[in-house]
Amino acid sequence: MRSSANSQLSLGRTTSRRGAVLVIVMICLLLISLLMSSLLKSALLQRRQTIREQNRLQAEWILESALERAAQQRLENNEYKGEVWEISPMDLGTRYAGSAEITLKTEGKDDRQISIQARVIYPENGAFSVTRTKNIVL
Repeated sequence: MRSSANSQLSLGRTTSRRGAVLVIVMICLLLISLLMSSLLKSALLQRRQTIREQNRLQAEWILESALERAAQQRLENNEYKGEVWEISPMDLGTRYAGSAEITLKTEGKDDRQISIQARVIYPENGAFSVTRTKNIVL
């Protein structure tokens, strides 16, 4: 009888050890899952930030190009008052299109000064669109 009691006691210890190991393994898996989800979230936030920064820089470049375009158009044609400049993705070398609204106004008493205002939206219909506006006086 003693041997059967010892074997039952030994079996009970083995079962409780297996249960403890299972709990420890489950806790480790939970911690690893939490760590991985945190890393994934951080990577996604970093990607969004990078996209926003790229769009901001592209909008700045388009803005400078729009101001230069307006000055050149005005030199070639005195009647030039502005335009909406639609820029295709192929021209930009990106996946998205952009647009620049250019407006020219005369300023001063003798109308010798010209104010050029450009407003850029890039990408035009994107989730992370950026709008920039700049005004110069010539």
